[in-house]
Amino acid sequence: MGKVKSTIITVITTLAIVALLLFSVISCNLPGGVERYNSILSCLHYGSEFTGDAYTTVLPDGVISSEQYNYGIPEDTSSEEYQDYLEKYTKVNDNYYIETEVLEEYSDDADTAISMLEDAVQADAEIISKRLDTVGYASYSVYVADGVTIKVSVPSNFTYASYRGNDNDSYTTALTVASTTISYLTLGGELTLRNTDSTITSRLDEDYGSTGSLLGVRADVSDYIKSVSTYSSGGVYAVKVKLTSDGEDIFYKISQKVANCDDTYIRFYVGTTNIINLTCEETIDSSSFYVQVDDYETAVNYASLLDSVASGDSLSLEYEYSEVKASTSAYGEYTALLTAIAVLVVLVGVMAYSVYRYKKLGLVLSLMIVAFALVLIVSLFFLETQLTAAGVLTSLVCLMLFVGSNYWSYDSVKKEISVGRTVQNAVKTGYKKTVAGILDLHLVMLVAGILLSAVAVGEAAACGIILIICSIASYCLHWYGRFMWYVTMSYARGESEKRKFFGVKGKTFEELEEELDSQSNGKKAYGEV
Repeated sequence: MGKVKSTIITVITTLAIVALLLFSVISCNLPGGVERYNSILSCLHYGSEFTGDAYTTVLPDGVISSEQYNYGIPEDTSSEEYQDYLEKYTKVNDNYYIETEVLEEYSDDADTAISMLEDAVQADAEIISKRLDTVGYASYSVYVADGVTIKVSVPSNFTYASYRGNDNDSYTTALTVASTTISYLTLGGELTLRNTDSTITSRLDEDYGSTGSLLGVRADVSDYIKSVSTYSSGGVYAVKVKLTSDGEDIFYKISQKVANCDDTYIRFYVGTTNIINLTCEETIDSSSFYVQVDDYETAVNYASLLDSVASGDSLSLEYEYSEVKASTSAYGEYTALLTAIAVLVVLVGVMAYSVYRYKKLGLVLSLMIVAFALVLIVSLFFLETQLTAAGVLTSLVCLMLFVGSNYWSYDSVKKEISVGRTVQNAVKTGYKKTVAGILDLHLVMLVAGILLSAVAVGEAAACGIILIICSIASYCLHWYGRFMWYVTMSYARGESEKRKFFGVKGKTFEELEEELDSQSNGKKAYGEV
């Protein structure tokens, strides 16, 4: 390849990587100081170990804190209002009170009623935990506190920019998403299908007004719905409802009726909350159907909730909470920054060692290492994959495999040069000898990533996605690195200069001939003795 073409390719490659590096890792205030540019790295979504959790306390209907109870006590202790207030609530423990009427629904004996309430809260906490598990969070926490309240925490999913207060919109959005998830997954009540047209529905409780059940008051929806899952394709998000054989028959009949009345919706309710509506313009005659929603988070929340209640895991109590708050990382406020510095130190160390070991060729590999890191960062950004500590560790392991595979090929080339081959022939032969092993390594990484992302959930699935990205990037950059051998080779004239450029030593034809002659003369002299 000519020097001009080599120079153009080298300059374009270097400038492109440097430009992407600047956009990827450097955040700064824009001219005027009003707006700020946040780098791609700072706009990735991070796990709770880096940016903390979103948390709240959900209380069963009728339960209030001691602070709320004390605040509501009438000042006049001799008034009838004061006595009514004392009778209205029963003390559960030092931190919470409950409305007496709600408690008496369990038992007339207060101690027995409180024990039954605590059992119900514990059972509901286990169901909420199952629901969060199906959402696919990398980490979450659900536990019962003080016997009658449930503490729920989920990853805040903050970007580093929002975590540090450099992107208030993202901060608010992340907390809103977390709050919405908690509000849906803590909904209590059974799953019912309803419609407002009284001519085709059975009347329910008067609290539901004109809304009635499409299946009858005593029908069990779990007999008709096999599962509910999330569907995502090409930017379209939906909830997929899979029916049992009985469900196919019943939904065919229902949809036939609904399609011919004024209200053409099959309304899915959990308790008293309308979750989604299925438009019936024609009859449903298949084993499954889809209900489109606005975004992926909504689809996941709806699917998790509906699948839970459709399988019989309904919360026995109604819950409420005041607000969702954000906490800092359990490992410290600067965990993300310190992790980034540690990763940078590793990268610089690997690049420095590469230059030391392979001289100017090490610079080419260093450039490929930077490109590898940038491909991973940009891919995680566009795929909106949450980066956790396990994800960082997976990325570093993949980086080491990428560097190791290149070292293997480089050493193979050096070995070929050392026996007298020209650099160009040595490159071909050296890479040819390692191609099978390199291919096997990357195929194993790719298959492992696909299996993890398809089968696992949460943090493990995110690590699977990272494996897929890294395996593809590593394999492509490995062969791009080989191409850069030929590009950089154009700058050196003669075999001796090329060997020096690549930091390898090889024997010329004359040197090999002299060595053979020396060995031959040595054997002859030995024979004469």
